Formats: sequence, structure tokens, C-alpha cells
Amino acid sequence: MDIDKIKSKVKKLLALSASPNENEAAAAIEKAQRLMDEYNLSKSQCLYGTHSVPATKRLSNWRMVLSNAVAWLYCCETYRTLKGERIFFGESFEAFMAAEMYRYLSKTIERIAKQNIRKNAKRPYREKYKLGIASRLATRIREMGALASWAPTREHRSLAVKTALDAETTVETKTVKMAGTGSDAFRRGASAGNAVSINRQTTGHGGRYIEAR
Repeated sequence: MDIDKIKSKVKKLLALSASPNENEAAAAIEKAQRLMDEYNLSKSQCLYGTHSVPATKRLSNWRMVLSNAVAWLYCCETYRTLKGERIFFGESFEAFMAAEMYRYLSKTIERIAKQNIRKNAKRPYREKYKLGIASRLATRIREMGALASWAPTREHRSLAVKTALDAETTVETKTVKMAGTGSDAFRRGASAGNAVSINRQTTGHGGRYIEAR
């Protein structure tokens, strides 16, 4: 049987193990454990997955700000590999949505910067402008996420994801340097970030995503 189907089945059984019906819960956890043993799978492997975004040449502060905000919304962890790929780790569907959202918003920031900044502007100015957009979007994402119906469970789920990632690999974290936030470029970027339309929606599968256009 396809290993992904086994993981999906185990995930559903683990969800059933939280049933208020004690007999149903016990049967579900027993079957889940039997499948994990048979296919040499861990609970983490069945519950969580990763989705990546293509590598970028440089480690940019604005990308870190944006990825951290999106990861927070979807209860994921995010990090950058040595090859420059941006990874989102969490529940499979949530990690997928986080990667898609990050990809879309990062392209939006690049597009806005290209439209609004003169061609001969120096790189530091461009980066501060993009950081302004990303910072404003991050604030708006967190404001909306704090009001969402799933907000009360976010801390618990995020901690579970972080614990699972820590058990699998060692990820080096970096502090974002927010130099230049008082510059004209940053203020212009933040203003442009207000103009990006962001809508929160809920899918029929219980997944969450933000759509920007």
C-alpha cells in the first residue's frame, strides 16, 4: 500500500483517538499504533510534513519577516536551508497552505517594489522598501489571525509542531535585523503594504488560508 495513504490513515485514527467514546478511542489508538509499527512510522511522520519554496540567492530580512508571520498563522515552523530553500513544517495541509501563501505574497512584494521604485535605486533602499511592505503585512496577518475562530488552539498546536521539528532536526534560527525602519523607504513600503488586499477564508476541509490580490 502507498506509504502516503498509510500516513493519512494513521492520522485519521489518531484524530479518532480523541473521541469521547472510550471504546472507539482505544480501538483507534491501538490500530494506529499497529500500523505505525508495521510500516516503521513515527507519530510525527504521520501528522506532519514539509513544503518548500524555491531557493533565493540572498537571506533577506523582509523574507524572514513575511515567512515568520505566515508560519505563525498556519501553526507551522519555518526555516531556510543552506541551499536557500524556504521550508514550512507543520500539519501537511497547513504547511502546504503556508508555502503557497508565502510564495504568493513574496511575489506580490517583488512586483510592488518593481512598480514603485525607480530603476536606478540602490539595493539597500529597495530592501528597506520591501521590509516595510512585509512588516505591515505581517502585522495585519497577526491582527486577523488573533481574531480567528481557531486562535485559542494556535499556541498548543504550534508548540506540538515545534517539538516535532526539534526532534527531527536542528534548525539554526536567526534574528531579524530591523535597521532602517525609520527610513523613508521603509515608511513608503509600509504604506504600500496597507494597499494589499488580504482576505481570510476557511475551506470545507477545516484548513485555513489567506487570499491576497
